[in-house]
Amino acid sequence: MAAYLQWRRFVFFDRETVKAPAGPEGATPFALPPGITVCDSGRGSLVFGDMEGQIWFLPRSLQLSSFQAYKLRVTHLYQLKQHSILASVGEDEEGINPLVKVWNLEKRDGGNPLCTRIFPAILGNKPTVVSCLTVHENLNFMAIGFADGSVVLTKGDITRDQHSKTQILHEGNYPVTGLAFRQSGKITHLFVVTTESVQSYMLSVKDYPRLELDTHGCGLRCSTLSDPSQDLQFIVAGNECVYLYQPDERGPCFAFEGQKLIVHWYRGYLIIVSKDQKSSPKSEFAGSDPQNSDKQILNVYDLCNKFIAYSTVFDDVVDVLAEWGSLYVLTRDGKIHALQEKDMETKLEDENGLKNRVIRVGTRKSQLARIQTDSVVEMLRERYLNLHFEIVAMSTTGDKILDTALSKIGEKSLFTKELENALERNEVDLVVHSLKDLPTSLPPGFTIGAICKRENPHDAVVFHPKNYGETLNSLPEKSVIGTSSLRRAAQLKRRFPQLEFRDIRGNLNTRLKKLDEKEDFSAIILAAAGLRRMGWENRIGQILNPKDCLYAVGQGALAVEVRARDQEILDMVSALHDEETVLCCIAERAFMRHLEGGCSVPVAVSSMLKDSQLYLTGAVYSLDGSDSLKETMQTGITYTQQNEDGASDDVQHVGITAKNIPAHAQEAAENLGVEVASLLLSKGAKHILNVARQLNDA
Repeated sequence: MAAYLQWRRFVFFDRETVKAPAGPEGATPFALPPGITVCDSGRGSLVFGDMEGQIWFLPRSLQLSSFQAYKLRVTHLYQLKQHSILASVGEDEEGINPLVKVWNLEKRDGGNPLCTRIFPAILGNKPTVVSCLTVHENLNFMAIGFADGSVVLTKGDITRDQHSKTQILHEGNYPVTGLAFRQSGKITHLFVVTTESVQSYMLSVKDYPRLELDTHGCGLRCSTLSDPSQDLQFIVAGNECVYLYQPDERGPCFAFEGQKLIVHWYRGYLIIVSKDQKSSPKSEFAGSDPQNSDKQILNVYDLCNKFIAYSTVFDDVVDVLAEWGSLYVLTRDGKIHALQEKDMETKLEDENGLKNRVIRVGTRKSQLARIQTDSVVEMLRERYLNLHFEIVAMSTTGDKILDTALSKIGEKSLFTKELENALERNEVDLVVHSLKDLPTSLPPGFTIGAICKRENPHDAVVFHPKNYGETLNSLPEKSVIGTSSLRRAAQLKRRFPQLEFRDIRGNLNTRLKKLDEKEDFSAIILAAAGLRRMGWENRIGQILNPKDCLYAVGQGALAVEVRARDQEILDMVSALHDEETVLCCIAERAFMRHLEGGCSVPVAVSSMLKDSQLYLTGAVYSLDGSDSLKETMQTGITYTQQNEDGASDDVQHVGITAKNIPAHAQEAAENLGVEVASLLLSKGAKHILNVARQLNDA
């Protein structure tokens, strides 16, 4: 237990025993049917198999139902999360090869789920015991592990006999204790762990090349796959340490002592059930019953931030399942215990909560960046009065290179890379950016946890003191206008061909100083939002409307970037989301990403949400503005209530996690951006952008 003491401890979950629907005598603890042998969850139900061959379903209403799946017993279940497909292993006759059955839960056969496929688990006649089962969510792979050290792989449509092929993938001398598919892009891996080794197979390549990752393994049910927030790492829990693996290497190791019994991953947390090392004192009447001292500890770990979010003791855990937004612990006495994660406000009020934790906020060193960060921190302080914030300022690549046009540098993360490095190293807990500085594809492990209400997104003209009262249209011919943006220059060259446009770099203070103290520029173009935040609104001589100049993707909005797996910080900052701004920016970022645009090509947008209609205008330009394409489309946005069965796993839309905004509204916004980009591409936008890139590089 010494290793546990190095980690901070919190009580971020509430525990209660699930009660049956109230009867004449009131509510009593819910009781599972006897003889349960195996459990799983998904698609709105807890699923159980028993010694009598029945499969049971427990929905949120707690109305149990069952059907006879096997004549003897059910030994393994795997419920897919994205499909109403259940795979099972069981026995119809004593001593006969176990049977795999695949069930379609949406179709019925005489009132029972439709069995779409039956086949023997073991290839050949060599008798052995099935130890584990897993199915790929794309329904194209199924893997079965055996006690004799072999693994059988089924490839193809696992729901139909004629569309798949089964073969022996792995043979060894030690029992297979865990299997997990990992999908990354188009690459599929299968992790195989035995009592003595950890290996990975690449299933996207012919002959399925194998790589041995380690020479020690784990027991049954002591391995799991993390979610994307932890980079889909395969987690193997030995009795001394917990190891994390990528398909080609071993990653971090954590020294958690104690005999591990059950391991699960749940929404950014690692769940471990282990034997309690401390024996309870026996009375003289206790006799030799081992259950008097054989307690089990359930710990909920946040590996990213190195703290224990919850710890509790149970008598005899059968399994731990996740469904309906909560954890459910099944114990041998037939009871179900719910572990419900507390909301952020409650965590902060808890004397063991986050209020004693200093939240470190990363930002750039420029005056505008500090003002923007201070405004975000102030909004958080207003919501979380007991929380302490510390601002950490640092210089970025974009701040250091001031003698080269932004479009010439070629770095996608000019103003974000150093801040993200600090976030990855846990040196800061969140980072405040101008959203337009963030690439549409963030590095793995990061997400935009909040987008604040947008300031005026349009561009503004600041004139030299001698030109007060002028507009761009009234300036003398050949007047020089300063801008660091290809987007602005391309549009304004097209709109005001009588003017000249030259690059100007530096922060707002520097650019205004260059304008005021020299005669090089008649005016400069800046974002109206930055000028307003700096308190220099009086310097704005002209606001450019969309007819003159469409704005940059995300312009005027502030984004809070966090570690995707840091659920506490993600929950905290999500309160800052402004729904209209989020939907507009999702559409804009999806448009940019589908075009594969960036600061090195002129891409521009304008968006608006009005009367439940989201409008997006997107445009691309040649460098001189002579060639352009522009289109406007719209989509309906509806705001129905979230699924009553609870929130699903957090999903990112173009790098944004906004679980408090309806998912279908976000999907509609993202689809709108893709549709506008696709329309422009069909009309030749790719050629315009390619030429712009080549000319800019030259």
